[in-house]
Amino acid sequence: MMEKNPLVTIIIPVYNGSNYIKEAIDSALSQTYKNIEIIVVNDGSKDNGATEKIALSYGDKIRYFYKENGGVSTALNLGIEKMNGEYFSWLSHDDKYTPEKIEKQVELLNNYIGKKVLALCSSRQINKNSDYLEKKHAKAIFEEKKIITWDKVLLKLFSKGTFNGCALLIPKKAFEECGMFDERLRYNQDSFMWLKIFLAGYSLIYRNDCMCMMRVHDGQLTQRGIDIYHKDCERMSEYLIPHLIEKTDEQNRFLYEYAKYNAKYNTPRVWKLCFRIGKGKITFIEKITVRFVALYGKMRPFIRKVYYKLVKKVKTN
Repeated sequence: MMEKNPLVTIIIPVYNGSNYIKEAIDSALSQTYKNIEIIVVNDGSKDNGATEKIALSYGDKIRYFYKENGGVSTALNLGIEKMNGEYFSWLSHDDKYTPEKIEKQVELLNNYIGKKVLALCSSRQINKNSDYLEKKHAKAIFEEKKIITWDKVLLKLFSKGTFNGCALLIPKKAFEECGMFDERLRYNQDSFMWLKIFLAGYSLIYRNDCMCMMRVHDGQLTQRGIDIYHKDCERMSEYLIPHLIEKTDEQNRFLYEYAKYNAKYNTPRVWKLCFRIGKGKITFIEKITVRFVALYGKMRPFIRKVYYKLVKKVKTN
């Protein structure tokens, strides 16, 4: 049974992160909730020791581990293996928390001790100078401070895309039950992890306070990883499609929503596989809808590139 003042582990995976890692660590150390440990995992940075030097300058304020480069999944998994906390909080090396992030999320979860529940807060995008890219805070994506069951969360993920993983607070037991981050994945390891957790019956408690700042900077938004993204989606589908077929019925159209999601993100092999394996689970009208969405999916990378260039003022490659 968890206690009301649980130890929370903030894990910061980093690769060549000397430009922003100090801001991330400082935001973790500035938490108003004091029962925390901070683990920094250096995923084989090749920057002449710049990242390591910054991390080591914090001494015993953090726990520092170095490993050979293997991708963010391997860094997160090492952090989870080393963590002592009852809750896991991921902080990307170029993102930041507001000081009350952990405190307010623990406060929410204290009402559901022993239950299968994750906490989620709102996020906002910032630029390389930490200025907000949006003019105002976004509207709530869920009703606040009420349990959102796994099925509603799943449908939201398929309709709106993945959550910012750094905005979550997750019981360590979720990883013990659902497994760790899939180390085969280099692009979608986060969304796959959340899908596995919610398919295992975990619910969500949401608070619209903006407590996570997600940095967008030049060179980050690139299409160079699109092939890796598609391969990740195909690997994920091997696990997801059978589970979604099992859970799909007349009221819950999980397989259809998943096919439509992959059409939107231009992953034709996956949505076509949904059609082929899920015979009888997707209606004729739903198949037509998916095909129309797929047309948009082919144009989406160009639209997104123009949007970030003109609206967000962020260059893309």
